[in-house]
Amino acid sequence: MSKELLLDVRGLEAPQPLEQVLEQAAQLLPGQQLRVIHFREPCLLYPLLKKRGFAHRTLVDDDNHFEFLVWKENGNG
Repeated sequence: MSKELLLDVRGLEAPQPLEQVLEQAAQLLPGQQLRVIHFREPCLLYPLLKKRGFAHRTLVDDDNHFEFLVWKENGNG
């Protein structure tokens, strides 16, 4: 089992990135995290993740792409 799963949604149009992140997050096992690469900060996604019991941490890389980690709040992130 891989601890980190990668999802690159940079080429997708709304609402596909949001839908794919929520779908993949729902499949996370305890101890797993989802690393998402996006071309913008997904502000609308954050409250939806929290409501579903997920935590997140967002980073901006050198190319101004947003990378964020998503994990179950009761798991390790």
